[in-house]
Amino acid sequence: MKQAVILLGHGSIREEANVEVRNMWRMLAEQLPEMDIRGSFVEVAEPTLEQTIGQLAAEHVERIVIVPMFLTRGNHLSNGIPRILEAMRQQYSHMQIDLTRHLGVDPLLAEIIKNRLREAGLA
Repeated sequence: MKQAVILLGHGSIREEANVEVRNMWRMLAEQLPEMDIRGSFVEVAEPTLEQTIGQLAAEHVERIVIVPMFLTRGNHLSNGIPRILEAMRQQYSHMQIDLTRHLGVDPLLAEIIKNRLREAGLA
């Protein structure tokens, strides 16, 4: 089964922010070379989620796993993304499209915060 992963960022009018997200996509792709890892944005920046799913459909991918790179379950995760995915599932009914949990509250993120505190000389 041909599979792909989409790392989903928010998107920003500030291109510097989009570059940071793209760097994370690149880092994950380098760390997981056996996986087809792509990236997309929910709004403002490209490629959009719809564009990336369309491209993968054209490449005959059968399953897509989407990882939202969001810390909280806000409006995009509660409403916007599910609506987009429902439309994409209808348009590309031959593909399985799955959405993982967002980054959320996680002990690994707490470790990153502790590292930032150490960098600031507080821990």
